[in-house]
Amino acid sequence: MASQHDKKKHQIAVKLPHRIWRQVEIAAEQRKMTPGQFIRWVVSESVDKIELTSEDAEIIAERIRKAEIEGRMV
Repeated sequence: MASQHDKKKHQIAVKLPHRIWRQVEIAAEQRKMTPGQFIRWVVSESVDKIELTSEDAEIIAERIRKAEIEGRMV
Protein backbone atom coordinates (compact mmCIF):
# COMPACT_ATOMS: atom_id res chain seq x y z
CA MET A 1 0.00 0.00 0.00
CA ALA A 2 1.12 3.52 -0.68
CA SER A 3 0.61 4.63 2.91
CA GLN A 4 2.81 1.89 4.38
CA HIS A 5 6.45 2.58 5.16
CA ASP A 6 9.20 0.76 3.31
CA LYS A 7 10.93 -1.51 5.82
CA LYS A 8 14.10 -1.31 3.74
CA LYS A 9 14.46 2.38 4.60
CA HIS A 10 15.55 3.88 7.90
CA GLN A 11 13.30 6.67 9.09
CA ILE A 12 14.67 9.45 11.26
CA ALA A 13 13.33 12.65 12.74
CA VAL A 14 15.49 15.75 12.78
CA LYS A 15 14.79 19.08 14.42
CA LEU A 16 16.22 22.06 12.55
CA PRO A 17 16.15 25.72 13.46
CA HIS A 18 13.63 27.65 11.35
CA ARG A 19 16.46 29.57 9.67
CA ILE A 20 18.15 26.37 8.44
CA TRP A 21 14.83 24.85 7.37
CA ARG A 22 14.09 27.94 5.27
CA GLN A 23 17.53 27.64 3.70
CA VAL A 24 16.76 23.98 2.88
CA GLU A 25 13.46 25.02 1.30
CA ILE A 26 15.18 27.65 -0.84
CA ALA A 27 18.00 25.32 -1.91
CA ALA A 28 15.48 22.60 -2.77
CA GLU A 29 13.32 25.01 -4.75
CA GLN A 30 16.37 26.22 -6.71
CA ARG A 31 17.02 22.60 -7.74
CA LYS A 32 13.33 21.86 -8.40
CA MET A 33 13.28 19.32 -5.56
CA THR A 34 11.18 18.86 -2.47
CA PRO A 35 12.95 19.53 0.83
CA GLY A 36 12.98 15.77 1.50
CA GLN A 37 14.55 15.02 -1.87
CA PHE A 38 17.15 17.73 -1.29
CA ILE A 39 18.10 16.39 2.14
CA ARG A 40 18.42 12.83 0.77
CA TRP A 41 20.58 14.16 -2.09
CA VAL A 42 22.88 16.14 0.25
CA VAL A 43 23.32 13.18 2.60
CA SER A 44 23.89 10.78 -0.31
CA GLU A 45 26.55 13.04 -1.80
CA SER A 46 28.24 13.32 1.60
CA VAL A 47 28.55 9.58 2.20
CA ASP A 48 28.86 8.33 -1.39
CA LYS A 49 32.61 7.59 -1.09
CA ILE A 50 32.26 5.48 2.08
CA GLU A 51 32.76 1.84 1.15
CA LEU A 52 30.50 -0.73 2.79
CA THR A 53 31.90 -4.13 3.75
CA SER A 54 30.23 -7.53 3.70
CA GLU A 55 29.79 -7.07 7.47
CA ASP A 56 27.85 -3.86 6.79
CA ALA A 57 25.64 -5.74 4.31
CA GLU A 58 24.92 -8.35 7.00
CA ILE A 59 24.03 -5.63 9.52
CA ILE A 60 21.64 -4.04 7.02
CA ALA A 61 20.03 -7.36 6.11
CA GLU A 62 19.55 -8.25 9.80
CA ARG A 63 17.90 -4.88 10.49
CA ILE A 64 15.49 -5.43 7.59
CA ARG A 65 14.68 -8.99 8.68
CA LYS A 66 14.01 -7.80 12.23
CA ALA A 67 11.76 -4.98 11.00
CA GLU A 68 9.79 -7.38 8.78
CA ILE A 69 9.29 -9.81 11.68
CA GLU A 70 8.23 -7.04 14.05
CA GLY A 71 6.16 -5.27 11.38
CA ARG A 72 7.80 -1.91 11.89
CA MET A 73 10.26 0.51 10.35
CA VAL A 74 14.00 -0.19 10.65
